[in-house]
Amino acid sequence: MDACHFEYSQAFQLISDFYGHETQSPAGSQRWSEILNLDMTVICSLAATIKYLKEFHLEKILYYPCKFSQMCKKKEFVQMNGTTLKNLEILQNQTDQKTKGSLLWAVDHTKTCFGRRLLRQWVTQPLINSRDITARLDAVSEVLLSESCIFNQIHTYLSKLPDLERGICSIYHKKCSPQEFFLIVSTLCYLSCNIEALVPAVKSQVKSTLLMKIFTEIPEILKPMQLFLNVLNENAARTGNKSELFKDLSHFPIISHRKMEIQEVLSQIEAHLEDVRKILKNPSTTYTSVYGQEFLIEVKNSLVSTVPPDWITISSTKAVSRFHSPFIVENYRHLNQLQEKLVLDCNVEWLHFLERFEEHYHSLCIAINHLATADCIFSLAQVAKQDGYCRPTIHDDGCEIAIKNGRHPVIDLLLEEQNQFVPNSTDLKAGKERVMIITGPNMGGKSSYIKQVALITIMAQMGSYVPAEEVTVGVVDGIFTRMGAADNIYRGRSTFMNELLETAEILKNATHRSLVILDELGRGTSTHDGMAIAYATLDYIIQNVTSLTLFVTHYPSLGELEKVYADCVGNYHMAFFLDEEENMSSGGDIAQQSQYITFLYQITRGVAARSYGLNVAKLADIPQEVVSKAALKSKALEETVEMKRRKMKEFQKAWNILGPEELKEWLNDSE
Repeated sequence: MDACHFEYSQAFQLISDFYGHETQSPAGSQRWSEILNLDMTVICSLAATIKYLKEFHLEKILYYPCKFSQMCKKKEFVQMNGTTLKNLEILQNQTDQKTKGSLLWAVDHTKTCFGRRLLRQWVTQPLINSRDITARLDAVSEVLLSESCIFNQIHTYLSKLPDLERGICSIYHKKCSPQEFFLIVSTLCYLSCNIEALVPAVKSQVKSTLLMKIFTEIPEILKPMQLFLNVLNENAARTGNKSELFKDLSHFPIISHRKMEIQEVLSQIEAHLEDVRKILKNPSTTYTSVYGQEFLIEVKNSLVSTVPPDWITISSTKAVSRFHSPFIVENYRHLNQLQEKLVLDCNVEWLHFLERFEEHYHSLCIAINHLATADCIFSLAQVAKQDGYCRPTIHDDGCEIAIKNGRHPVIDLLLEEQNQFVPNSTDLKAGKERVMIITGPNMGGKSSYIKQVALITIMAQMGSYVPAEEVTVGVVDGIFTRMGAADNIYRGRSTFMNELLETAEILKNATHRSLVILDELGRGTSTHDGMAIAYATLDYIIQNVTSLTLFVTHYPSLGELEKVYADCVGNYHMAFFLDEEENMSSGGDIAQQSQYITFLYQITRGVAARSYGLNVAKLADIPQEVVSKAALKSKALEETVEMKRRKMKEFQKAWNILGPEELKEWLNDSE
């Protein structure tokens, strides 16, 4: 858009044309007054937005400034970027990018299209206001535990609804057909009547403030819809016949006048039938219609001689001929013109009728959002019915994630029949242990564990029950992840560059109330450089960011940070069982054997000294010759590294020798 569209003089002119044409009415004057109170920069931006929306005929959405809300720096939702949504598989799985296997799939039991869209917002935008979260949890708990039949009735109503959200949007922008309008409005009236009948029971039985607000406000908002329904002729609305759409034409004078003109012409044509009968000397003559041609005068071919020569032949068969008299030709042409005008008039009046709907649009959006919220609450109540789910405790007294025997909500669901998922606990708290350095063998469950912690936190802050025995969450304001390895060819970024860019964004945006998850940072470069970057990054997070952190690594030396920051850092690993007897029984050189690992999938205190990657190679059916050679090479590298370490220690001792006695002692030890 050109810069001139943001100039104040041009912007003010566009704003004046858009809002100022109805200043004579109180509502129009109020709108114009609200616009004039805006800052100059806001007016310039508003004008540019209106001009842009006009290209799509959507500018009306800005016609009610009372619906504008001021942007503020105060956060309402947990900050999660696209990378986090992808890494945690919030909306789709990373295998085939389908919804199945995602968090949305695990919690979605909605019955309506608009409810499903709102639930999608809930999982991508968890709340950070503890009161709002608690209100949702209270509503879910009441639906879950209540014995009242109210919720079952409302749930039944929801299961039969069309897409009301898109329907009223189509009506608002005058893109709907009479059939669609009737469907949406009649459905809204149906809801209004049925929910209003439940209001007394709601007031006496429902305790949740959120549910009370929803079910008492909906009938009041939907009441005006009955007036729209009363105007319509149901049969005409269902068939899309706009000429017969309105029952009472007193409010549609143009249509009424045009129909009177048409009726007058029809009466004249009908009266002309008496003249036709006299001319043909046949009192039983009537008009017929054939293939859409009306008012045909049908005469037997044996009597065609009685037909005046100025009559026009329209069609004929072996038995009869059909004519139009000059009078019919003239009036039939006039009738067709009037009927065409009636169609245009009906279209104009139809659009004017839809304009009356505009003043109710924003309130209807609130009502439909209420219905969507109820649908989401019912969905989360269905989630809460699953075995092993509990209501989380939410508070604002410092950042905290305490999970007792938690499970991954998606994997747990996929393995439900086998019941094989191993639960794990977590205890992160600001001021105490807030950083977990997690090591362990490949395929040991590290990634599943850290995703589990994040997903349980998201579910808790969206107002859902969670898969655990007990959960306490001190509200987090953001969840940041760096996981996986992939390059970006189109932007010319290597795998390592992508790692560092994602890490830089985390260090820039994370706060002391955030949850940070870093999985194998530094693997995209050499071991020494990767280890150094991982160490420095984690040290910076501990000292400067001070967030709750899960740091997965294959660098055991990072565990040294537990000694440096003993009050806030803990070393953990995913437990496993090393079967040495199996190694011995398999025969051959022990250096050529890969270890037999049994994964226990249990988070355990301490550092895992090795990653046992050769075990994964064996599981992947890498040829035994390759695995054996890799085992030899691994053994040789370990011995080399160990030798260098011993030499370095000896060098340090020699460097610190202060006298001949210490030198003699050092020489004896060296021998």
